[in-house]
Amino acid sequence: MKAKFALLMACGVACGAALAQSGAAGRDVAAHLAPTTENGVTYLCGGIGSTEAAQMKRDASAYNLMLTFAENTGAYLANVGVNISDARGNTILETTCDAPIMLVNFPKAGTYRVKAEVDGHPLNRVVRVSGRGRHSAVSMVWPSRLIEPAPAGNLQGALAP
Repeated sequence: MKAKFALLMACGVACGAALAQSGAAGRDVAAHLAPTTENGVTYLCGGIGSTEAAQMKRDASAYNLMLTFAENTGAYLANVGVNISDARGNTILETTCDAPIMLVNFPKAGTYRVKAEVDGHPLNRVVRVSGRGRHSAVSMVWPSRLIEPAPAGNLQGALAP
């Protein structure tokens, strides 16, 4: 699993140059990477281009969970619907992550269910969050045959090798 995560991260950094040429990496990182809080859960989406990916990696240690969204080809995905619920099944966060990396800080330690959806294809994971300054990294990887080709201008699939 660690090797798969490392491969995804390496692909993302290597593919950042492709986004830089499209102008997407020219975003103001400081302005874009602003955390949002909903129901006591703080989250941050980013990782488009090498500058943002590096910033997300630096920020990851301050969060309980890092989610990475990608195809099994190594291409990152964006515009991912994310629903996080507590152990009782109560939704505590529902959002769309407009980038391939999502950092999440939970209000307390415990077990949470993460559902991420791309093009109507959900992936579900159960994550255990520790309250002792530890963070978990979870890669959510979809088979490329399930992902619709992205129309021009959509970041989803834009990082395909």
